[in-house]
Amino acid sequence: MNVKKAAAAIACAAALSLAATGVMAEENEAKGRELISALGCKGCHQFDGSGGKLGPSLDEVGQRLDEEALHKVITDPKSVNAGTMMPAYDHLKAEEIDALVEFLSNQ
Repeated sequence: MNVKKAAAAIACAAALSLAATGVMAEENEAKGRELISALGCKGCHQFDGSGGKLGPSLDEVGQRLDEEALHKVITDPKSVNAGTMMPAYDHLKAEEIDALVEFLSNQ
């Protein structure tokens, strides 16, 4: 394979990888929004301008917490704040937690 063909193959692979990442991000955003609704998060948290005020707002939460902190708050909130009333969502599937963490980190 000559250099031009190799470069074209690498560029094509990179473009496909970026496209797949974009699709995955869109799927995780949809899944994240679905989980926010299904889990009743807005009962305690403000999100997109509506919801409860018992817990902190989820708007711009990704600017306050990194992915590791979000994961910990979702799966073991008492380890972060012993007095929290937030339940642990450690019963969710790993891909659901990952989608929720990714979604919230981009808020």
